[in-house]
Amino acid sequence: MSYSPSETASQLYAEETWLQGALLTGVGYGIVLALFWLCFRTLWKRIKVKDANYRRNVFFLVYASVMFILGSLFMGSNCDFTQLAYINQRNFPGGPAAFEEQMFSIGADEIANVSFVLANWLADSLMVWRCILIYRDCGTSPWIVVAFPGLMLLASFVLGVLFLLQISSPASSPYQVTGTSINYTFPYLSLSLAINIVVTIMIVIRLLIFRRRMTRILGPGHITDHTSVAAMIVESASLYSLFSLMFLIPFAAKNPVSNTFLQTLGEAQFVAPLLIIYREAQGRGWLSSPSTMSSTTSKGSSNAIRLGRFSDIVFATQHAPPTRRSSVSTAEVVVPENEPEDGPKDDDIMVIDRARGFQDPIEAV
Repeated sequence: MSYSPSETASQLYAEETWLQGALLTGVGYGIVLALFWLCFRTLWKRIKVKDANYRRNVFFLVYASVMFILGSLFMGSNCDFTQLAYINQRNFPGGPAAFEEQMFSIGADEIANVSFVLANWLADSLMVWRCILIYRDCGTSPWIVVAFPGLMLLASFVLGVLFLLQISSPASSPYQVTGTSINYTFPYLSLSLAINIVVTIMIVIRLLIFRRRMTRILGPGHITDHTSVAAMIVESASLYSLFSLMFLIPFAAKNPVSNTFLQTLGEAQFVAPLLIIYREAQGRGWLSSPSTMSSTTSKGSSNAIRLGRFSDIVFATQHAPPTRRSSVSTAEVVVPENEPEDGPKDDDIMVIDRARGFQDPIEAV
């Protein structure tokens, strides 16, 4: 004897995808909660000492808190909407899947919709802002470099408003619209994906150029903080791009699997920025690492490399042991245009980093 509801196989499959998406969204929210706590605890410790990065740490803490609030609203609204579909309104014509597709405009889901769009704007803005900072010392104006993603971000704001207005109309959703022939879901989320892909490519290119220059100066043993595969994935927020593709491809093919990834996409766009902020809070990100070495351009040489805060610099020659130390906050090394690639040969500067416990020979200027 079967106790399955009197629905078609396609209806049951659509209901399964919606329910599985709600469950995976709960898993994503757990990750968001853990990351927020890690960010809050680490940033709060740094804020209390009021160091040189005080204002930036406050900004990151406020940003992470806003994202966490939006993520909580999204999760709570999604849970309430799922409960309405599968319990309170179980006999809706077409079943829970039809309810989920047609009732996006009700108050229980409208909170999730607004939270989704606001979080998407914040996440994209963070990526463009970081791209500006990473390219600020590239030898040209960073505004020229990021003009294209900046214009795409402005277009995303416009499409986001149109998307919200559309799905807030009665009987409208990302899957069906009323009163217009244009469904803004695909253009809006595709543009958001395009922003992330463009910025991801730009950031990865910049990190690879940085890695090449640092390999030539310091050797391959001390450049993994910002140029490892894991670091590039985090710094470029590739996680969101991956989940966007997992939604947009089945959505364009009208496959019910998109129902699952539409919900998980909401939490993925919270996870990616929090991962970036946590790296910064740990001092391992591009902006805040004590040993960050960002390439820059000086007036006298196009190959100037600015090294971050070191503990001590010991000046030594080949003929005598190091006898003098001087504490500095930054050091600049200018690489000659015709520098040999086989490393330093004459007098060396021995850089000792107490935090890391290593010594790097750097060719003297």
